[in-house]
Amino acid sequence: MRSLVEDKQQEQALAAEAAAVAEAAAEQEPLEAVELAVTRAARWRALADKQARAFHVLVLTCIVFGAATAAFAWTTIRVHDRQAAAENRGRDVAQVLSAADVHTVRQSAPSGGTFTAYYSAALGRAALVEHGMHNPPSGHTYAFWYVDSSGKTHAAGSSRFDHAVNDLVLLGAVPAGAKVEVTLEKSDAEQPTTAALVTLALG
Repeated sequence: MRSLVEDKQQEQALAAEAAAVAEAAAEQEPLEAVELAVTRAARWRALADKQARAFHVLVLTCIVFGAATAAFAWTTIRVHDRQAAAENRGRDVAQVLSAADVHTVRQSAPSGGTFTAYYSAALGRAALVEHGMHNPPSGHTYAFWYVDSSGKTHAAGSSRFDHAVNDLVLLGAVPAGAKVEVTLEKSDAEQPTTAALVTLALG
């Protein structure tokens, strides 16, 4: 297959030839000159169309290859980020569970499920584990709040418990003496609007 450079050179040669034909046309019979000019023009147009198609194929190939490369890179980054997040979360949970001052408290919910909190005051973190809780209705989630010693409520996260990885929630920046409450809320709730399902005194 000839390269685009070779096609360009042929196009230039044909153009020069067409110009020469135009100059000689005055010395030829009118019909003969017209037929020759039409033939040359057709060859020139065919070559130009070929080059245009080749260029479009090249551009399309570059676009497809670039899009595939970008998609692969984006997927790789997302997988790496999820793996890194899972590793960090596992390390943080392990620190709470192995802390010298870890405190454990468990309470049953009205639905029959249970919540267990593992809390380290030294780390200021709590690992909250659920068991047997029902998935909330669409548009709702289980919300976690901690109530500090002054009685002020702070948002501490949420989960639908719809996947095994969501059965354990890590709560950070929980002060000593706080209580953790779990409520069932609409997904965009900024404050608790329902009665607590469980209240865990972290001590």
